Parts: sequence; C-alpha cells; structure tokens
Amino acid sequence: FLIGLSKAGFATGLGMLSTPLMAQALPARTAIGVILPLLCLADVFTLAVYWRRWDLRLVAWPLVGTLIGIALATGFVTSISDLALRRSIGSVGLVLTLLLVVRNRYPPHAVYRPRPWHGVLVGIAAGISSTIAHAAGPVLALFLLAQRLDKTSFVATSGVFFTVNNLLKVPPYVATGLIDAGTLALSLRYAAAVPVGIAAGWWANRLVPQRHFGAVVGVLTIGTSIDLVVGA
Repeated sequence: FLIGLSKAGFATGLGMLSTPLMAQALPARTAIGVILPLLCLADVFTLAVYWRRWDLRLVAWPLVGTLIGIALATGFVTSISDLALRRSIGSVGLVLTLLLVVRNRYPPHAVYRPRPWHGVLVGIAAGISSTIAHAAGPVLALFLLAQRLDKTSFVATSGVFFTVNNLLKVPPYVATGLIDAGTLALSLRYAAAVPVGIAAGWWANRLVPQRHFGAVVGVLTIGTSIDLVVGA
C-alpha cells in the first residue's frame, strides 16, 4: 500500500519506508526479494498513467551508472550476514532520509545542467541504494529536481528510470536466490494492495495537503532504520 501511495506521487518518501518495515517482519534477504516484484508491478501503473510524458535524455546516463551500482551492491548483499544486511538497510534509510530533508529544505534556485559523468555517478549511487534497500528515490529526485522539471515530467521520468532499474535487478536477485518461489508467493499475496495504494494516492493528491507528510515519513523512517541498525 505504501509503495502504491509513493508511486502515485503522494508523499513520495513513503516508498523508502517499505523496506525497513518489511525487514522488521521478515529476514532481510526475504524482505528485499518480496518487495522487488511489488515495485515492478507499481512501475507498470506509473508508466501507464504518465505514458510518453517523460524526458529520456535526463536518465540516459544515470541508467548507465545504475548497471554498475547494481553489480557492485549485488555482490555485497549476497556476501554478508542477514544481520549485517538489516543494519545496511537501516543505514541506507538513515542517510537517504537526511538527503530527503536536504532536498525539501534547500530547493535549487538555478537550473542545473549536469555533465554525463554526473549522471553516471548518480546512477551508481542509485543502483547501490536501490539494490540494498530499494531506496534510491531521494538520490534521483535531487538530480532531476535540480534541473527544474515540472511535476508531471518529474514523476514520468522517474518512473522510466525506476522501471528499468528494477527490471535490471530481477536477474541478479533470481540468480542469487533473493527471489524464489517462496518470495514470489508472498509478493503475490500482497500484490492487490499496490493498485489500492495507487488509487488512494491519486485521491490524496487532490484532496490532502502534503506539507506535513514529509516530517511524518522522516520520523517513521528514521525510527525504523535506527531499530534495524541497533537491534539484534
């Protein structure tokens, strides 16, 4: 449900909360394996709603970088203990929540014109954080919003990036056992909540002020992430 709300563009930071919450209820490897198919499902809805409203030039170089980031992070995720992965998910949550705060408090005034290597570095950072904790939203958001996109173009272009990014994660997740028959069964059990969350997000976008939700999401994500880092 939180994934759907986030993909609909309402309180986008909510998407960051899904992995730490799931990692509280399941082993960390199982948690990230269950969430990835749900993200892919939500991406389909995002692309359908914002079809051809994106600017592919803005994410071409980040998509090159995300290949590198996914490759680096997959080796890390599969070589550490479940406890270490839980702490890594918590740490990523903390860092990116702070990045989300910076994004909200200090919006850019000048239009940013990134060089290709800037996009590659952003993609690497997004690929790493996405592979570990499905939490690359703030990284890409800073990169795109600094280029002064309107809301529709921002959501559509982000949707393209994360659709490709999430699909690129599927083969290594399957190859390393992060996604298997058991995780797919759990994903299928919860899949119906994704379109419900998207519908609720579209409704909330029109009727509910968002200004207070950033603080609520930040507090919840920080609290959950700290518990993952310090908990047994």
